[in-house]
Amino acid sequence: MELPEISCSEIIESIQDKLPALFFVFSRGRTEILAHDLGREWDFLNDREKKTVESEIREAETEHPGTFSGPGWRNLRRLMLQGIAYHHAGLLPPVKYLVERLYSKRLLWVIFCTETFAAGVNFPAASAVFDSTRKWDGHDFRILQNREFFQMAGRAGRRGFDRIGHAYVRVDSRFPEQTGFFDEKGVEPVSGRLIISPNTVLSLLRYKTDEEIDRFLNNNFKMYQLSKKKSLLEHEIKLCNGRVSAAKAALCPESRTLACPLERNKARKQLRRYRWKKNRREKERLQKQLSAVAPRRCQEYQKCLAASEQLQEAEALCRRLKEEYGVVSNQVNSIFVEYREVKNLLESLGYLKGREFYPRGLFALEIHVQEILVTEIAFSGLLEDFDPAQVAAVLAGIEYVPGKNVQAARVELPALRETTLLRRNLLRLGVPEHFCIWSNLPGFLAFSWYNGATFAELQEMSSLQPGDIFSLFRREIDLLRQIERAAAGNPGLLERVHLIRGRLDREEIALSF
Repeated sequence: MELPEISCSEIIESIQDKLPALFFVFSRGRTEILAHDLGREWDFLNDREKKTVESEIREAETEHPGTFSGPGWRNLRRLMLQGIAYHHAGLLPPVKYLVERLYSKRLLWVIFCTETFAAGVNFPAASAVFDSTRKWDGHDFRILQNREFFQMAGRAGRRGFDRIGHAYVRVDSRFPEQTGFFDEKGVEPVSGRLIISPNTVLSLLRYKTDEEIDRFLNNNFKMYQLSKKKSLLEHEIKLCNGRVSAAKAALCPESRTLACPLERNKARKQLRRYRWKKNRREKERLQKQLSAVAPRRCQEYQKCLAASEQLQEAEALCRRLKEEYGVVSNQVNSIFVEYREVKNLLESLGYLKGREFYPRGLFALEIHVQEILVTEIAFSGLLEDFDPAQVAAVLAGIEYVPGKNVQAARVELPALRETTLLRRNLLRLGVPEHFCIWSNLPGFLAFSWYNGATFAELQEMSSLQPGDIFSLFRREIDLLRQIERAAAGNPGLLERVHLIRGRLDREEIALSF
């Protein structure tokens, strides 16, 4: 029988003497839903505190006119006056900053937040509440890792206020295993990661000697971990081989021959199986082998049986260890293979030859995101041939991956069509897809913003949340700065890119904290 879900109001009622609480939710939309649900029944602030919150809100609204507007803001504003709020990446920075400021002043008692609130924001609580411990990782729902759980649960307990912190998990009766049985001793280790991007290869070849490049590829955290694991596996394989040798030594000379009662018994079972199969030749061959070998009368049958089982276990373990060793060895080699592959790709595209840099290579040296795609867009003349608004539309899509069910108004722009064809051609030339990440979906937003649209109008054009639109343009502005550095020898392009950046970096998008 499926039990009814405990409401967040019931949870807060049961822990009301252990507030303030951070209520972790793994969905932006659900943070807002739960906050509104709680707001229907709870009001944590007295009149004096409400006046203080009202004053803080008005100050923020005055400082950032136009940012605090729309039905979403009005609902959050009402909740704040009740000591409740939500916090996620879809909010604009000034709104998130206001939530954080009110919480730090002990004017918010329950914040419904995503896990990003636990990363880099030092705001402890008396309690950490988990709406669930199952999260969507982009492919499927999974239980939180120990590391993830304790990062969030570790927010519970305020120095000077709480003797201990409390963590609570809401258990869904459909998934009782979702509690995960988290163990601090089982916190997953940090894994090293070395990404060989075109800029990595260009920078190494430009500024490092061959010996320094070799040290860089060998002496990084990822290689340290792989080398350590490789040495450990070598030691374990050596021990395992010793177990195999010991087990073999314990067997009699006739073991694993048809003179051994164990092997004869296996052979007879095989003959019985052949009776049901049309495999006459194999059956006759096995019968002749049994007839040709005299059985041995074994006095140590049980000892041989135990040794045989130990040998099978040891050999199976050795196979597993050697397979794992092969995987680790391939990972070690893959770093060097990947470096050579990217270097060869850059040479084939005309970025460099050996250590001689061509114009494309010098340009890409200053780009740190989708280097090949951005460079080819620049050298195709697209940035100079099309009007600045269309250029803004193209660059907004660099490394943009549309989220699930994200929609936006679209318009047919020649520059977007040209970029689509250019990207398709790069893929045909063998450029990996992860070096050509681009989408035309945000193009019309950037085109409209460049041409003077308001931030409120952008929100009406798409299903993106305000914080996502803000992040989209901040990334584009950073890319434009990189292109300015790369275009230092081209005054015309430099001036044009600077103009586009200035047009985009205004009003709500210019906000920074």
